[in-house]
Amino acid sequence: MQNQIKYSCSVIFITLLALESYAQNEVDVLRYSLSDPIGSVRTIGMGGAYGALGADLASLGINPAGIGMYRRGDIGGSVGIQSGKTSANLGLFYSSSASSSASRIGTFGVSMTVPSVNPDWPFVTIAVAHQKRSVWNNVMKIDGADLNSSLLGVFQVNAEGTHNDNLNDGSAYAYTASLAWYAYLLDPNGSSNTSYITPFDTDTSIVFSRSIEHGGDMSENQISIGGTYQDWLSLGGTLASTDITFTEKSTHTETPQEQGTDLDSWSYSEDLYIEGTGINIRLGAIAKISNWLRVGIAWQSPTRLELIDSYSHSISSDWKDGTFYNENSPVGGYEYLIITPSRTTLSSSFLMGKLAVISADLEIVDYSKGTLKANSDIWLSDGNDFASENEMVEELYTQSYKTRVGLEMRVAEDWRVRFGGSFETSPYSNIVILTSNPSRWSASFGGEYRSGDYYMGFAWKKSWTESDLFLINPDDQDSPIVQEKSLGMVMIGGGMRF
Repeated sequence: MQNQIKYSCSVIFITLLALESYAQNEVDVLRYSLSDPIGSVRTIGMGGAYGALGADLASLGINPAGIGMYRRGDIGGSVGIQSGKTSANLGLFYSSSASSSASRIGTFGVSMTVPSVNPDWPFVTIAVAHQKRSVWNNVMKIDGADLNSSLLGVFQVNAEGTHNDNLNDGSAYAYTASLAWYAYLLDPNGSSNTSYITPFDTDTSIVFSRSIEHGGDMSENQISIGGTYQDWLSLGGTLASTDITFTEKSTHTETPQEQGTDLDSWSYSEDLYIEGTGINIRLGAIAKISNWLRVGIAWQSPTRLELIDSYSHSISSDWKDGTFYNENSPVGGYEYLIITPSRTTLSSSFLMGKLAVISADLEIVDYSKGTLKANSDIWLSDGNDFASENEMVEELYTQSYKTRVGLEMRVAEDWRVRFGGSFETSPYSNIVILTSNPSRWSASFGGEYRSGDYYMGFAWKKSWTESDLFLINPDDQDSPIVQEKSLGMVMIGGGMRF
């Protein structure tokens, strides 16, 4: 039973290389359900704790009721660079790190505030904005580490019982064992047409290298409307369209240590490209309890995502006699739906006159409510009901809480400094056996100059988390690779009130 739990939980952290293609599973549901918005330099500097504050273009993606606090128009944006670092630790004797190249990121928007003829609602504001919700740039590299058994053994197990004519024409295991067959990494076992041997013993230790590179982001185009009733209750709503681009490039290389083998090394490469669109709404309210206390609540609906996967694999084999083979799979594709869970944010802010403001948010999201569905309107869909995948989502994920706190202080008439941080509990349920700690932390600070109609500032933020990585069946890999991930960004931004 323990082995079954360990095996099922490991699916969270890898795309199983034994599968015929990239499978749509609980990994995808979690990836698009997690969110770490990149807002204005003000909201970034305050750790994103802005749910009970307003009059900022980032309010469209946090609590749209903040749009109702505007008394005049605003145009602004931010731009910056983001880079990530991943350290990979395998047991007690191997550790490596790799950094991803910096990527340019940004957000921008404009709001228009107009007077109302209704004295109870003196102003109405309409705003549009573009905002990044998640960025996936990171690189993990392992070079020259030991692995208990070979990935080729997984392909061999898959191929057993399959006629070699089906491997030869690619009708079976076109992305794994069929490629190994063409690269002479699988050969008939004697005169058998359904049993296979490999050029080395795949159950012994091998030296391997692995690189995994992720890229892309999830962004939103947002339109909001908001207003304030009798100067104490602000209400607002946002309609957002989501755009997703995600890429994964990975290469797994093995060097057998068996003395008698004719094989020098072999490599297995995977290339995945995902694009998609979606839609959601946000509703929010902020109440002015007193001159120094405000409380807020915001709700984001589930996001309906239409996704298209495109993938291809290749295998190469390098032999000691100088022979080299390289085989490429066909390009595969699949279209499907993911419904991400809703999220609720409770907020409060304490205003100390013009000297400072302290704010805090609590965001609640139940990741077990995410769902995979077939897109019956698309020709690449096969009508899969994803029953087993959705069962895994329900069992492996749970409700998570994210707390954000922020502080803004006025240090001179026109200058402000900001500090913030956040902590998100693990999205995994208690049945998941983990070596790593998948909770997420972040810290941030910033500063801004505001004078008259203009403002300009900067913000810095860094976040940390960990994850487990299994390259083969966890029963054959004694312990997971623990990935320690950090992601940092530096932003500058400004704007003008009118």
